[in-house]
Amino acid sequence: MSLVRARSPARPPAGMRAFTLIELLVVIAVIAILAGMLFPVFTRAVRTSQTARCLSNLKQLGWAAAMYVDDWNGILPYPGGEDLAVRARKGYPLPAWDEFVNGGLDVYLRSKSAGDTVWRCPLGKRPITTEPAGGRSNSLGRSYAFNDFLRPYNRGRNFWEYRGLRASAVEAPQRCILIFEGYQDYTSEAYCYRNGSPVIEGPEGLPVCMHSGRMNAVFCDGHVETVFPPDTWAAGRWGRYVARPNSFVFYRVRGGWTGPLPDRWAPFWPYDKYLVDPQPPPAP
Repeated sequence: MSLVRARSPARPPAGMRAFTLIELLVVIAVIAILAGMLFPVFTRAVRTSQTARCLSNLKQLGWAAAMYVDDWNGILPYPGGEDLAVRARKGYPLPAWDEFVNGGLDVYLRSKSAGDTVWRCPLGKRPITTEPAGGRSNSLGRSYAFNDFLRPYNRGRNFWEYRGLRASAVEAPQRCILIFEGYQDYTSEAYCYRNGSPVIEGPEGLPVCMHSGRMNAVFCDGHVETVFPPDTWAAGRWGRYVARPNSFVFYRVRGGWTGPLPDRWAPFWPYDKYLVDPQPPPAP
């Protein structure tokens, strides 16, 4: 007789049993279903947060523009950004809206222009460097552009006036776009034109849909909105826009604005500089 007693297999305590394979598969399936239901909710929450942050950026830029107007006797910022010395020689010494770090509207902002600041939408591309690029018509890493309508139009002269309009010239500030989301080029430098509108040849300077087919903008009265670009220019007129971020494809369509003129770009009406459109072939 063996002195070693054979051990009986371990058994679960009374009232308990192990999961079967089918039960485990059911649990996994339930978790997968819940994840599939919750993932779109989380995605929408992230997109909502990004849109809200972008609107906050534009709100701050709108406040900065209002302080600029107060400091410069009612003149809106110049939409471009050419070197201040050049503008001074031409008789327009007022700062432009976008003149890199500590220039233009940066003077009025606590969050300066280098890095992730109010100058870049969360969905905008980050540049490979934050070094300024003087002498260019666009700005490194930024994703907002100034409404190009907000300066005296050419009236047959062969140069632009290097200043903005008087704020009092805007007939309906609550309808007129001040700063909007502009196209960032598709290079790693991520430049954005300082100024633009739907009638720029494009894609540089065109409005771009950064947020689920819509773009954010701050208006001349300081309020912010999320809008569909074609709904901002007058019905019967042609305009262009980029339909999604990080794309160089733009579309040329008729406007959907059916409200009173001026539309949401022109500060007053008629604005004859922009009434003539050469009507190139539509973009693919």
